[in-house]
Amino acid sequence: MPLFTYTARDRNGQQSIDAIESESREAAVLALRAVGLLPLKIEEVKKKGSGRLPSLNPLAYRAFNARDIEHEFHQIAVMLRSGISLLEALNLSLKHCRFGARSTWELLAKRVQEGSSFTEALREHPAFSEFTIQLIQVGEQTGHLHTVMEEAAKEVKANSKLKKQILAALRYPAFTLLMAIGIVIFMLTSLVPEIKKLLKMMGKPMPPITQALIDTSDWVLAHGITIAVFFMVMIVAFVVLYNFPMTRLVIDKWALKIPVIGYVLRLSGTVVFSRAMGLLLRSGVVMVDALATMEKLHVNKYMASRVAFARKQVLQGGTLSDQMEIESGYQPLLLQMLRVGENSGTLDDILLEMTDYHDDLLQKAIAMLVGLIAPIMTIFVGGIVGFVYAAFLVAMFSAAGGSPK
Repeated sequence: MPLFTYTARDRNGQQSIDAIESESREAAVLALRAVGLLPLKIEEVKKKGSGRLPSLNPLAYRAFNARDIEHEFHQIAVMLRSGISLLEALNLSLKHCRFGARSTWELLAKRVQEGSSFTEALREHPAFSEFTIQLIQVGEQTGHLHTVMEEAAKEVKANSKLKKQILAALRYPAFTLLMAIGIVIFMLTSLVPEIKKLLKMMGKPMPPITQALIDTSDWVLAHGITIAVFFMVMIVAFVVLYNFPMTRLVIDKWALKIPVIGYVLRLSGTVVFSRAMGLLLRSGVVMVDALATMEKLHVNKYMASRVAFARKQVLQGGTLSDQMEIESGYQPLLLQMLRVGENSGTLDDILLEMTDYHDDLLQKAIAMLVGLIAPIMTIFVGGIVGFVYAAFLVAMFSAAGGSPK
């Protein structure tokens, strides 16, 4: 059945913009008049994608992601602020969203059209976090949906940016480490055996450094399969243990204590907590519900467990600051300012101020991590290559009857 958007005025002179399903434009006009509305403007919403050629950009076919939420939430918020109804805004956003995201927005529009709240529609899709759903629920209850959608879009963008920064900081050392392992394996299994053959042909005794290199190569060649199986078993065991709640808790707690990397993880957890918690409290979400949402937002399960513990204590009458000070993993300044915010009644403002402060520290920590790891990995790889060449050159000098100076 066709969908029509309309602008109409009621008996009190109040103007409204909404949508209605009807067999024809004339039938829609009659239906509106029957409920006491005077149609001022009515237009049919064309079918999505009609006459629209498939996109040639392969990125347009990616699955629904955080970027889509950020972009469309911002657009819908602008339309809501302009007086357009939620259903019409959802339908209009379908004309401009990516092909890969269209099915999700179509389902959301369909559920809203069937009478569900926007919050209920969002809960049916795992792409939307509990934080986003909480904000939307508050916006629907207070009538400020456009405001909270803007805030949700900003939060999605900030979280996405934070994840990309941390991954970018860890990507280089991970890639360098894999390259170093590859170089070591290549040298020990391919290069060193050839050097060994050459030196044996000369019939000279090998210097200790060269013999150590050849012994290492022989051992790796003899036990290569065992070593590979061992590391594969260790990786599988780690993945399995990481998926068990108790061991995941221990691993995540240990990760927070790793020098430099642990500091970055603690800062990122602090930024996530202060930003999301501040926005939830400012939007009108009660403390215990905001803490329940925060527990689901934390990637680090140890920090999530401390939030869950704090929530239970708050339900029993305790204060948030007292509970969070017990090995929570957050930065000390945030814990101190929580007490100040609770005593002054400005907890949401203080949390958002702490977000900016710790976010700046996080950027510096990530830059420091990248700057520290790069030379360490360079020295590590260079040392391995240098050791192999040094062993070879010493053997060549020894075979020639000389000694290196």
